[in-house]
Amino acid sequence: MIYLDTMTKEKRNKKILTLISIIASVSVYIGAVLVYLYANGWRIDPFNQQVIKTGVLTVESDPFLASLFIEGESRGRTPRSTSLHVGEYNISVRRDGYLEWQKRVEIKEEKSTNVYPWLIRERIEKQNLSTIEGRKYLQSWESENSDRILILTSKLNEETTLFDFELWLYIVNTTFWDLSSNPKVVLSFQSAQEPTIDLLSSPAGVYWLLKYTQDSISTSYLLDTSKSTTLENLVVLNTSPFDSYEISWARNNQYLMFESDQDLISFSIDRQNRYLLIKKTADNQYIWNTDEQGYFYILESALENETERVYAYVLTQQEMDGSNPKVLVSDLFFQKNKDYLTRYIEDTTPFRFTAFTNSTASTRSVGKVEHIRVNQSAQGIYIQTSVASYWYNMKTKRYHMITPFKSEFVSFAPDNSKLIYKDENEYSIFTFLKEESNPNVEIGAKRIDNLSLSNGKILGWLSNSSYIYFVEDNRLYIADKDGDNKTLILSSVDTNLHLGMTSSRDYLFTISILVNPVDGQEIISIDRYLVH
Repeated sequence: MIYLDTMTKEKRNKKILTLISIIASVSVYIGAVLVYLYANGWRIDPFNQQVIKTGVLTVESDPFLASLFIEGESRGRTPRSTSLHVGEYNISVRRDGYLEWQKRVEIKEEKSTNVYPWLIRERIEKQNLSTIEGRKYLQSWESENSDRILILTSKLNEETTLFDFELWLYIVNTTFWDLSSNPKVVLSFQSAQEPTIDLLSSPAGVYWLLKYTQDSISTSYLLDTSKSTTLENLVVLNTSPFDSYEISWARNNQYLMFESDQDLISFSIDRQNRYLLIKKTADNQYIWNTDEQGYFYILESALENETERVYAYVLTQQEMDGSNPKVLVSDLFFQKNKDYLTRYIEDTTPFRFTAFTNSTASTRSVGKVEHIRVNQSAQGIYIQTSVASYWYNMKTKRYHMITPFKSEFVSFAPDNSKLIYKDENEYSIFTFLKEESNPNVEIGAKRIDNLSLSNGKILGWLSNSSYIYFVEDNRLYIADKDGDNKTLILSSVDTNLHLGMTSSRDYLFTISILVNPVDGQEIISIDRYLVH
């Protein structure tokens, strides 16, 4: 009897232990599932007895330690990450001395939405950096990126009865260790009368092609603005054989490009050697460009592959002297039939910017190529056709439709993840590289709101690649890349010869002509405004 009771107890204990083991295993499993669901944005609402999907909002303001408000409720200081139910929210960021930043932000399920408020000061005060006085302003030029500005002035020398001409250089973004004067005279010469001066800047603005004409005699010089010199000491460039050619600079700043209906020639400013890159033939299309790394690109028709359905091209890369040619892309095919563009315009699905490949049998690219721009830093090619534009990813060898309309390239962002283009209707930004830290960013085009194409012009990007500055109705504004938080910075820009933004602390600089009220003499004034 005692033995049976013992057996019964042991069986009962085993059942209890088994049950506890099962409950523990189920609890661990349920716990793991709950942790997984929580990590992926699921939340339980005990009051409404429902499961809610959430996402994450991360706000990183510049400057930081600003106050964050979501739907008017304080959520602490930036930088800040917070979990929110899926939906749209009014976000605002405030800090003493700065204008309030506001934006309508969509929170998506299982996604992290990152926003980067860039705050603008409430009071934007003008600070004079330098003046050029006692000289007459004649003309001025600026480099492609507006970083270097040249100003030509003159003054009558009463002793020699000749005019003293000075070419001043103002560098917008000086290095921290550069203690030289700014602006400074980089060229000086004398003349009895005012000559005709033409200047063509290299992309970086260090080198300039200077054409000096007096008494119908023209001489071309290479002007190096990194040092001060006189006209007599400049390097003379023998460009007279190219007087009828169209002249431009290669993007690596080391070659001049001379193009005519017959040929394309590169000219090394260092060696002063000429290299024939293209010998043209009648009725043939020549699309070419250069890049910052010192390569020349030519897009040629692949006549053996071209059919009645498509335009076929081969893109070749070579050195600037024409050496080491290699085929970069051999399968560029574009439809001649424009019907596909109509289908694309009508498509409103999220998949309209899906990457694609092409071939002679099947392609979603359309039009005759008119312009290319190779960006090695972005590992891609901007391709503009007669009816649309595309982004070609050299790494994946896939295309993205940028826009199904005739468009024009404006500029790449400093971070080389997006570009600005304009078509007949608007300015837009096309993102071709996703931010790894922000999975909510998608590849595709988005219109810049609050900017009129008819009376507005984008001047450039701010250094953070998230904001732009532009002129509209003769006023200078700053806005984020979506067009939100549009802020007036300068109420009138027609009084300025030059203006732009620096890359350090994002100052606005202006160069203008003032008149001294005492003697009526001109004053060239260089000023800046601390915007951020």
